Amino acid sequence: MTSLISVSNAMADLVESVGQGVVRVDARRRMPASGVIWSGDGVIVTAHHVVERDEGIRIGLGDGRTVDATLVGRDPSTDLAVLRVDAGE
Repeated sequence: MTSLISVSNAMADLVESVGQGVVRVDARRRMPASGVIWSGDGVIVTAHHVVERDEGIRIGLGDGRTVDATLVGRDPSTDLAVLRVDAGE
C-alpha cells in the first residue's frame, strides 16, 4: 500500500509541476483546445487544426488569466501551429 501511495503522490506532484505549462487555446468557432508553453518568451505550440483563424486567438493561462495571442506560423502537413503571447503577461 505504501508503494501505491508513493506513486500517487509522485503523480500528483508531476501534474502540479507541468500543469502551468498547459494552456487553453480559443482559436476556433467550436470548442477550445489545448496548447503547451514552449518557451519563456511566450511561444506556445498547438495543433494546426485548432487554429481556424489568424486573429482573435485567446489563450487561457493556468492562473486563470486570458491573454491575446498572435499566429507565428503553421504547418498543415505536421498539424502544428506556433502562437506567441506577450511574455510579460
